[in-house]
Amino acid sequence: MRNTCKIALSSLAIAAGLLTAGAARADLVVYVGYADNLRASGFFPTPWLGGAGVVSQSSAAQSFDSGAVRIDNTGASAVTISGFKVVLNSGLSPTTFNFWNPLTIGAGQTGIFTQTAEFNFDSSDFGPLGAGPIAVDATHPLGGCTNPGALTAGQQADCLKAIPVVSFSADGGATTQSFNDTGYILNTFGWDFVNNTVDFNESIKWNLIGQEANRNGVPEPATLSLLGLALAGILAKQRRRRASR
Repeated sequence: MRNTCKIALSSLAIAAGLLTAGAARADLVVYVGYADNLRASGFFPTPWLGGAGVVSQSSAAQSFDSGAVRIDNTGASAVTISGFKVVLNSGLSPTTFNFWNPLTIGAGQTGIFTQTAEFNFDSSDFGPLGAGPIAVDATHPLGGCTNPGALTAGQQADCLKAIPVVSFSADGGATTQSFNDTGYILNTFGWDFVNNTVDFNESIKWNLIGQEANRNGVPEPATLSLLGLALAGILAKQRRRRASR
């Protein structure tokens, strides 16, 4: 970086991550991640640029130190995303990134918004906690804004004010879709890993926006659905066994 809250107000922050300026489109699923191949042990979120079904205006042929936003089009028709914008530290000293062109995402495809030139979306530099890290430990392995118990009241307040905001319009619609990154993925948990003494790499796999942070990513909707079906089948089988006794 060149840098979820479980504090008393965390429930408000997480709820905010699920709110949109207009009703969220069910056919668009939004993820956030971070790509870093400058430092050792770096990786890209998967899927990534050049992957099957991935569309983007960014080239994979560059060095990356960049936040990344992924939009999955799960609908039956193409969707054009326009006015794509990311605002960091919206309640402090806002920094806005809005240099992306409109992007058409076909049915079943994935659109990725990340740096369009080397390091022009280095969103890890804008965390509210500066150098960090703030109490990285076994209970809070991500530190920063994910470990509010180690923060001062002022730092807690700054974390809530610094939630990254992703917004865009779909198919020229007048209603803006707006999502809060309450896991602090785009600003790498609120502080800059480059100041670490051990792990300098900033890579983070895809996380569903508005969810609690997980550096290794979280199950995607399709995976969760399959898991739910499997659990339902197991429970039904158990009920049948009990009924036959």
